[in-house]
Amino acid sequence: MRGFRSAGVMVAAALLAAGCGGSGSREPTAATTPPKVHSTARPTCLTGDSDGTAVWAGDTQVLLLGSGSKGIVLAPQIDGNACSWTDEMHRLAKAGYRVAVVSYEDDRSKSLPAAVRVLRANGAAKVVLMGASAGGGLVVDQAGGISPAPVGVIAVSPVEVWPQRPGPEAYRGPVLLLESKSDPSAPLSDVKALVGRHPGGAESLYFDGDDHGYSLVMLQHKARPAIDAFLKKTLG
Repeated sequence: MRGFRSAGVMVAAALLAAGCGGSGSREPTAATTPPKVHSTARPTCLTGDSDGTAVWAGDTQVLLLGSGSKGIVLAPQIDGNACSWTDEMHRLAKAGYRVAVVSYEDDRSKSLPAAVRVLRANGAAKVVLMGASAGGGLVVDQAGGISPAPVGVIAVSPVEVWPQRPGPEAYRGPVLLLESKSDPSAPLSDVKALVGRHPGGAESLYFDGDDHGYSLVMLQHKARPAIDAFLKKTLG
């Protein structure tokens, strides 16, 4: 019995060795992540615009509307997508601007640069970045790392939810800040500290109330005139 057990142990050891090494062994293969499947459906916010298009730049969806060489990239709030800026997208396109609205991919650092590349490839010679809330934080943080540099940045209730390099310190162009004095989602002290890191400071407009992001643009009657004046000054 002892010899039988010994033989069994030897056979088991041999099988184990054969499974772990030898000329027939193979290196384990790393698991691969399948590529994302991008929707080809036309976004609902472009339903009435035959000239509007939706394209993918990597995993970033970019909606394009308008014409001309004066470009604007709109960055949505934290829970938004490319259709979140629908009203402003149409308003600015009708005013003669070429507008790109971005939907964020998982890596937020890639979305704004991708949208700028798409906008320039479609004819924009000058570009202004405009973002609301978390999108406002992104445009302030990333403007200095985009080349050619944007000619202006509009930050509406900016919140640095996804801090990005190179940060506000690296941008040398003009900044317009729109902020509500009692906004609980973007405390005034935090917003001033964020924009205060920009070397040139910012042209700042503070509103009574607590309107945040999109709501500020739509409800504060002085917001859109300030945006339009800034766009005319920077884009010509």
